[in-house]
Amino acid sequence: MKRAPFLALVILLVLGGCLLKPWKPVPDPVYSVEDRYAVIQTDSLEIYIRPQVYSGGAVSVAGDYFPVWLRVKNVSRHKISLDSKSFSILAGGKQFDYKPLQVLLSGIQLLYLLGKDPDPFNTSAVETQQQALQIIRDQINELVDDYFSFGDILPGGVKEGYLFYNDKVGTYNEFELDALGHKVTFVR
Repeated sequence: MKRAPFLALVILLVLGGCLLKPWKPVPDPVYSVEDRYAVIQTDSLEIYIRPQVYSGGAVSVAGDYFPVWLRVKNVSRHKISLDSKSFSILAGGKQFDYKPLQVLLSGIQLLYLLGKDPDPFNTSAVETQQQALQIIRDQINELVDDYFSFGDILPGGVKEGYLFYNDKVGTYNEFELDALGHKVTFVR
C-alpha cells in the first residue's frame, strides 16, 4: 500500500523531467554555442537565439505559443534592415512562421471581452472592471516592449525580444531555425 504513492511520485518525476528538458543548440561550425544560445557571427551581425519561456505579464496568452528569444546586434558601420521574413522554423517537415504581434494582442483583448460584464449599479464591480482594464493595458504594453521588432538597426545598435510560433513546434524533439539564411538546429 505504501509502494503506490512512492511509485506514483517516481512516475511523475520521470514524466516531469521529460517535459521540462531544455532546448539546446546542436554544435555546428556555422555558429557557436554559449549557455544554450546559438550565436551566429557574420561580418555585420551578431545573432543570439534561444527557445525560452516567456514570463511576462501576458503569459496567459503568450503561453499558448512557442517562444524564441532573439538578440541581434549590428557590428558594422552601416544601417542594416531586418526583414520580417528573416526567422522561420522547420519541424517535422513543416514550416512555421512566427505569429504577428497583432495575433497575440487580439488574444489579450479576447480574454478581456470574455470576462463578466459588471452590474452598472454596483460601484465596486465598475472599479473591478477598471482595474482589470488597467491590467490588460499593462499586459499589452509589456508584450509590445518584449516582442522582437523588425526594421533598421543602426551601427552598434541592438534589437532583442521574443518571436512566438505555433505551439506544435514544442511537440517535436528537434527543430531547425533559419535565421537570415543561417540554419540552427535545436534538440532536447
